[in-house]
Amino acid sequence: MHRMRLVTILLSLGLLAWCLSAHAGPAAAAGGAGGQRDACGVTTEAVRRSDASEPAGVGAGLVLDEHLLTDGSRDQDYNGGGEVTLSGRRAGFPGRLLDRALGFLDRGSCRAAGLGVMDGQAAHAFAAGLLVFTPRDLGPGDVVRGDRPYASLFFGSAGRRYVSEDDAVAYDTSLTIGVLGLAAAGDVQRALHDLTGSARPRGWSHQISEGGEPTVRYSLARQAVLAQFGRGGWRGDSKWTGAFSLGTVTEASVALNARWGRIESPWWSFTPEQDMYVQETQPVPPPLPERASAELFAFAGIRIKARAYNAFLQGQFRHSDLTYGEGDLNPVLDEAWAGVELRSASGWAIQYLARWQSAELRSGIGSRSFLWGSIEIAKSFR
Repeated sequence: MHRMRLVTILLSLGLLAWCLSAHAGPAAAAGGAGGQRDACGVTTEAVRRSDASEPAGVGAGLVLDEHLLTDGSRDQDYNGGGEVTLSGRRAGFPGRLLDRALGFLDRGSCRAAGLGVMDGQAAHAFAAGLLVFTPRDLGPGDVVRGDRPYASLFFGSAGRRYVSEDDAVAYDTSLTIGVLGLAAAGDVQRALHDLTGSARPRGWSHQISEGGEPTVRYSLARQAVLAQFGRGGWRGDSKWTGAFSLGTVTEASVALNARWGRIESPWWSFTPEQDMYVQETQPVPPPLPERASAELFAFAGIRIKARAYNAFLQGQFRHSDLTYGEGDLNPVLDEAWAGVELRSASGWAIQYLARWQSAELRSGIGSRSFLWGSIEIAKSFR
């Protein structure tokens, strides 16, 4: 476990070094022999162009994830969470600071992997939220060996989306900074359970990184369209997405997603396959044309994840009363989801999604799949 933590930190430092070198790279490349064009320098130019053209406050969204949306008897595992997302360039000082750091990391990733397609127009978002995890039995005040530990994360996150000029490929990136182990998470859950008459959780004093510990995560996903089909108002599209993340949850994944119905929005604007228990921080889709019909479509997808590290189960550097090592966790996870979305030309949208994931723990009472639902309400502005 300590080896995995060390590898994660070293990779994070390496990525940071790349981003710093990318910050200075375009200027150096401009004076190089032959004036060779730097594809990652074009990414910076694209962001500057989009800064001038992207409307302020493109949209705002709210996501609430909770077991009650799928099965009220399963008050366990990923117990709940939510985030509020603001799209556009007016996210305040924290949002601008995180977005600037994300831009450095994106240029580092662009250089490292040769992602020249990230020269498309960019859109921006900022989110703040909370994640909460619990064991099966909320009654015991002591550590429950063999089950997942209590864990929580208060976070802020910046997101960007780059769409290629030919509309065939899109990249989504995010940078999340947060604090694990704050007592306020237990206070929030106890207040909600008192309100709903549910059992009071008594083990929060044993949560991961109890007392607070900072954490960080960077993610990058590449979307590519597979097919677009149908005629008239009713049609569909399918795509595949490859992604990786480094930090709080370190993993790589491949996903397939399809939707069908009365669709007016671009294929790349709909991304249920990108999540870290809650939806990744991404811009709210652009508004529909003024005279367009309302969108109404169903969707479904699957994802396979190769996970190397999960701070919510393995902890970080601060002492935690209950943690698990790499050998206690399943390195390959399966995920599936389905849902429906309604979106009007006025900019309002509502989405319901149910998501299933295979067991994270190899054995013990904590070795169980889990199911949760989310409701997203969004408003985009012209």
